[in-house]
Amino acid sequence: MEYMTVQQAAEGWGVTPRRVQDLCKRGEIAGAILWHRSWMIPENAAYPSKRSVQGVTPRLPMPRKAPFLNMTDLYTKPGTADDCVAAMASNPEAQALLAAEIAYSRGEIDRVIDHAAYFLEAHSGFYAVNAGGMLLALAAMWKGDISLYRQAKIHICEAPWKNAEDKSIMALSLACIDSAVRDISSYPEWFRRGQFDHLHPDSHPAAKVFYIKYLLICAQENAKGLLKLPDISGMGLMRMIPYIAEPLIARVVAEGVIVPEIYLRLLVAVAYHQIGDDASATLHIDKAIALALPDRLLGLLAEHRRNLDTLLDDRLMRVDPEAFACFKELQSTLQEGWTRLHNSLHSKNISTALTAREREVARLAAFGLSNTEIAQRLCISLPTVRKTLFNAMNKTGTNKRRELGAFV
Repeated sequence: MEYMTVQQAAEGWGVTPRRVQDLCKRGEIAGAILWHRSWMIPENAAYPSKRSVQGVTPRLPMPRKAPFLNMTDLYTKPGTADDCVAAMASNPEAQALLAAEIAYSRGEIDRVIDHAAYFLEAHSGFYAVNAGGMLLALAAMWKGDISLYRQAKIHICEAPWKNAEDKSIMALSLACIDSAVRDISSYPEWFRRGQFDHLHPDSHPAAKVFYIKYLLICAQENAKGLLKLPDISGMGLMRMIPYIAEPLIARVVAEGVIVPEIYLRLLVAVAYHQIGDDASATLHIDKAIALALPDRLLGLLAEHRRNLDTLLDDRLMRVDPEAFACFKELQSTLQEGWTRLHNSLHSKNISTALTAREREVARLAAFGLSNTEIAQRLCISLPTVRKTLFNAMNKTGTNKRRELGAFV
């Protein structure tokens, strides 16, 4: 009888070597034998037709080649998220993935972990494994769980890529989850330049979101003096972000993709808010809220509260006080988890003790604004600015205004 290796079987079946080894250990591949420390598999062996857990067939391809299904045209109408999940019944793996993504968008993190646990077990197609890993990393951010975060990154690295396009998505995915904890060092050079032509078109809406998020982090770090950019300093890049993001928003509106539109509107609102144009920020916040509320996608809103200070609170409270109460609770959970994970990964001691006003004043001080400019921007008195800065510096243990940048 002719045999093949675990690696050969994995390539032929479109799964990871780890998945093949697990199946061999459980006796689910007929005729597989352990030779010394390696499994030998009959050359004519077939991949098990059904998964042992919940009877799911993992061989069906994802309906879209994208990091997240909910960022594609599978979900284009507010209020239909659950219907879109139900419509995936013929592809249980895609259904589990989309359900996990919607749960994340709602801030239902325990459900995300329950759903996405499937992908740790199945190790099937590239996009399923990749997206499952990204979801688990994001869930780890909410939980403050460094072990789950590292496990998720391993999971992404094990996704069975088959070509350069897949490998690019893997690199982008790893960089994106790193950026969730403000680490942008691993972004590929092609992405930094905004070159997405080699990605599958299904991935373009998500790539636009990740790109503006990347630019926003660069702009914030540059304004704080923590990142040096050629020929750009202060608020220069921050002021450019709306000019870059607005056309992308128009494009995703034309494509009808809801989640990318919500993200892009909130991200550009952050840029407008931080350059002092709250009128423009408010327009985008209101549109993002209108898209998010029908399906209660409050987790997406909670991700941006820290950078929008009280502006997002005020707009949501006007529209739906009940949703606002849930949103604040979600944001508190996220803030605690994010801080714990960030500090563990970067050996820092960022505190959650700052109030929204202290964080806002501290950020503007870190951006280089004088006390007078901060008072004018926020319509508060100079003594209030001084007192707020004193409290922020006391809570963070800093001695200089610029040092506050590491805490906001």
